[in-house]
Amino acid sequence: MIAVLRSELHRSLTIRSSWIALAGFATLAALTGWLSEEFWTLFAGLGAFGIAIMITAQHYQHRTAILVFLGQPHRLLVFAAQCVVSVLFALVLAAVSGVAVAGGGYGSEYLSTLAVVPLIAVFGAANATIVRHPLWLFAGYLGWLLFAEGLIGRLEEPLPFTSFLYASTGDSRFLLSLLAWTAASLPLAAWSIRRDVAAG
Repeated sequence: MIAVLRSELHRSLTIRSSWIALAGFATLAALTGWLSEEFWTLFAGLGAFGIAIMITAQHYQHRTAILVFLGQPHRLLVFAAQCVVSVLFALVLAAVSGVAVAGGGYGSEYLSTLAVVPLIAVFGAANATIVRHPLWLFAGYLGWLLFAEGLIGRLEEPLPFTSFLYASTGDSRFLLSLLAWTAASLPLAAWSIRRDVAAG
């Protein structure tokens, strides 16, 4: 497991698109943090979700998954390592982008968001393992956030990103909902990672 984790971490740190995505998401979250802590929380969550998708889906996008699975035939270990690396990147993104929020007197919101970020990162990694196409995921979840959660749910229903928002304020009902969304995605990802890599 340590070797797989080291390999995934090294790969994520040496691919330019990972750094570009991390910098882009962190900058966007930091800029929104000047508006309000709620905006920062939303964009930190979206950034954590997005960076997890980038880290996980790159193997399928660049067709390196075949080599990874030849080197480590236990694909669940690879998925676990990708989840850990996604969580690490997501925590760095949230911690750095939220400095203005923490310094502006919202330390408790900052810390509670950091505590929930790993869940949305694992949810993102699982989704990327299932769908394998980052652009499909980004487009699909942008529409989902705008229409299903925003217009229809009015950011009040226990859907994934709404659950993240309210869980980061300490609302236990939405924390349980986010845990349920993440837990439900894991068996699907565990099944999906066994699919033929060439079929994408």
